Amino acid sequence: MSITINEAKEKIKELVDKFDFNIQQYKNKNYDEANTRVDFIDPFFEALGWDVSNKAGYAEQYREVVREDKIKIQGKTKAPDYCFRIGGNRKFFVEAKKPQVDIKSDYNPAYQLRRYAYTANLPLSILTDFEEFAIYDTRIKPNVNDKADNARIFYCTYREYLKNFDFIYNTFSKEGILKGSFDRYIESNKNKKGTSEVDKEFLKLIDDWREKIAKNIAKKNYNLDIDEINFAVQKIIDRIIFLRIAEDRGIEKYGQLQDLLNKPYIYSELLKLFYDSENKYDSGLFDFNKEDKITQNILIDDDILKYIIKSIYYPDSPYEFSVLDVEILGNIYEQFLGKTIRLTPSRQVKIEYKPDVKKAGGVYYTPSYIVDYIVSNTVGELIKDKTPEDVNNLKMLDPACGSGSFLLGAYEFLLNYHLNYYLKNKDFAIKANKIYEKGHNDYSLTFDEKKKILLNNIYGVDIDSGAVEVTKLSLILKLLEGETQELIKNLKNHILPDLSNNIKCGNSLIDTSVLSSQTLSIFDPDNLKHLNPMNWEDAFPEIIKNGGFDVIIGNPPYVKEYTDREPFEYMKLCKAKEYYQGKMDLWYAFACKSIDLLKAGGYHSFIATNNWITSQGASILRNKILDETVIIKFIDFADFKVFQNASIQTMIYVVKKEKPNKKCKVKYTKILNKNILLTDLVDRLNKDISKEKYINTEDYEWFYAIINPNELKN
Repeated sequence: MSITINEAKEKIKELVDKFDFNIQQYKNKNYDEANTRVDFIDPFFEALGWDVSNKAGYAEQYREVVREDKIKIQGKTKAPDYCFRIGGNRKFFVEAKKPQVDIKSDYNPAYQLRRYAYTANLPLSILTDFEEFAIYDTRIKPNVNDKADNARIFYCTYREYLKNFDFIYNTFSKEGILKGSFDRYIESNKNKKGTSEVDKEFLKLIDDWREKIAKNIAKKNYNLDIDEINFAVQKIIDRIIFLRIAEDRGIEKYGQLQDLLNKPYIYSELLKLFYDSENKYDSGLFDFNKEDKITQNILIDDDILKYIIKSIYYPDSPYEFSVLDVEILGNIYEQFLGKTIRLTPSRQVKIEYKPDVKKAGGVYYTPSYIVDYIVSNTVGELIKDKTPEDVNNLKMLDPACGSGSFLLGAYEFLLNYHLNYYLKNKDFAIKANKIYEKGHNDYSLTFDEKKKILLNNIYGVDIDSGAVEVTKLSLILKLLEGETQELIKNLKNHILPDLSNNIKCGNSLIDTSVLSSQTLSIFDPDNLKHLNPMNWEDAFPEIIKNGGFDVIIGNPPYVKEYTDREPFEYMKLCKAKEYYQGKMDLWYAFACKSIDLLKAGGYHSFIATNNWITSQGASILRNKILDETVIIKFIDFADFKVFQNASIQTMIYVVKKEKPNKKCKVKYTKILNKNILLTDLVDRLNKDISKEKYINTEDYEWFYAIINPNELKN
C-alpha cells in the first residue's frame, strides 16, 4: 500500500477537519466504537501506510493488520482491537474507544491496553478514540491502581495531529517501522524507570509458586522424596497454566479455577478439574495412569492455592493470557527449569540453580530471530517445492530441545507452509478437511490437520524430564492456538495428541552400554540418577531404520571439559567415545551425533560458540563436517551478543549431508558492529544479495567463500 508522506499528512488533515466539523455528533452516546473505527481509526492508520482491511488479500498469518473480533468472556473483552505486524510479527497493539470515552483520565481503558501489550511483550502500544491519542510504554508492569497517565509517554488531541505528524509518521507508519525508526525510538526509551520484561516478571511469579507449593508439600507429605516433590510441583504448575490460558483463549469456561476460591478443600476440587481434563484432552499433561501416580495422593493447604489462583485473575493479575505467546512462555520456562528444589535433612525446602546451570553461568534462551533463521534455512530449504504428502514423511529433530523453541519454530513454519499450499486450491482443501473458513476470506488449517503435522514431523529429546514436559505443553498450546470452545466441543474426547513417542526424555550422547561399565561407582550418585542413557534405535526405531532424521537443529549445551569433566568421562565409557578428544566442548559431540543421525540429503544447523574452526579440541568435529557434509552458510557473530548476559562469541552453521566436491561455495557473513540494531541484523541475515561478490560495511562483511575440504582437514 504505497502512499507518500505528503499524501499521508493531507489525509489526516481531512480526517481532522471532518471530526471537527461534526464533533457533537461523534461525541454523542449513540455514536459507538464500531463507527469510530470505520470512520476515523481505520483511515488514520491507512494514511500511515498500513493495509488495514487486507486489500492485498494476504493469508491470515501474513496480513499486516489483524482486526480482532472482540472475544467476550464473562462480559470482558479478551483481545485488542488491532494488531499491527511486519512479516507476521507483532509490532504494536491499538485499542480503540468511542469519542465519548475520556482517554486522558479514565484508567480502565489504559489498564486494559497495557495488560494486552505487556503480556504480549510489546514495548509500545496506542490507545485512541481519534479525538485523543495516547502512547504507552508497555514494558512497564501494569497495576490495577495505576492512574491513566502511568506509563504514558505521549498524549495529544486530534487538533495536535498535524503539529506532531512527523513524530507519529516516523514512529508508527509502516515505512517508519521498516526503516527502523520505531525500534530506535524504543531504544531511546529503553532504561526508563519501572520498565520490566513480561518474561522476567512472570518467571518471578511462578518461582514464587514453586517455593510455596514445595514447602507446603514437603510439610504435609512426609512420604515424598525430593524427586517426587519436584515432579508434583511442576505438574501442578503446568496444569494450572494450561487451564488458565485455555480460559482466556475461550477453549475452557472462563473463571473455572477462580470458582474454586469459594469452596473448601480446594485441592480436591482442583483434582476434579484435572480428571475432567484428562478425559477431554488425554495428552499426557493430565495422565494419572502411566506418568503421574503422585499428585492425586497429596495434600496442599487452601491458602497456598488461593494465593496462586488469585494471582492469575483480574484485578490482581497484570497478565492477559489470550495474547501470551507460546514462545514467551517457553522463555519463561527455560529459566524456570534452570532451578530445582532441594530438601535439607530437616525437610526444609531450598530453591537453587541446577549444578550444570550454575557451572554454565545461567540459562540462555535462544532469541526468536535465531530460531527463525535456522528453521528457514533448514526446514524451509528441505520442503521447498514439495507437496504436503511429501512433507508428511519428513522428520525434524532437536536433540537438546530444552523448552522447545526450535521445535515450535519448525512446527509454526510447517503450519504456514501447509496453509499457503492449500489456499492455492481452496475448494479441494475444504472438501478434504484440510482447511476451513473461520471468517470472511479468512482460512485456517483444521485441528486434525494441525495435529497430524505435529505427530508426523516434530521430534525432540532432552535429558531433563521437566524440559520434556514443558516442550510437550508448548507444542500442545501451539496446536490449540486459534481454536475455540465451540470447535473443541464438536470434537470427540481425547482431542489432544499423546506426544510421548515424539518428545523423549533421554541422553542424546550416552547410550545404555554405559550401564555395564565397572567404573560407574566413581561418579556422583545424584548425577547418575539423572543420567538417562538412551539408545536412539530403541527410542525412534522406525526413523533410524529408514535412514535417520531429515532436519536436525538446535542450540546444544556448551560445556568445556575443564569446567565439568563428568559428562566427558561418561562419553569415554560408551559409543560416544569416538567423538571424544581432549580440550573439547560438549556441543562438538552433539554436532557429531547429529551428523550421524542425519539422513542423506538432510540439513543440520546449530547456533554455538565460534571457536571450533581453530580449536585444537575440535578437529574430530571439523573433519567430520568436511568429510560428510557440504557447508552452505556460516555466520560469525563475533562480538555481537546473541545471548545478552553471556560473554561467549557465537556462530551459526548450516550444512547438508552429502559427499563434498573438491571445492564448496559457502555463504559467509561476519557481524563487525557489536552494537548493530537488531532490525538491521535480522534484515542482513534474511537478505540474499546473489549479484554481489563481496560487501564490506561498518556493520558486516559478506561474501561467498570457496573452500577445499581436503586442504582444511586436520
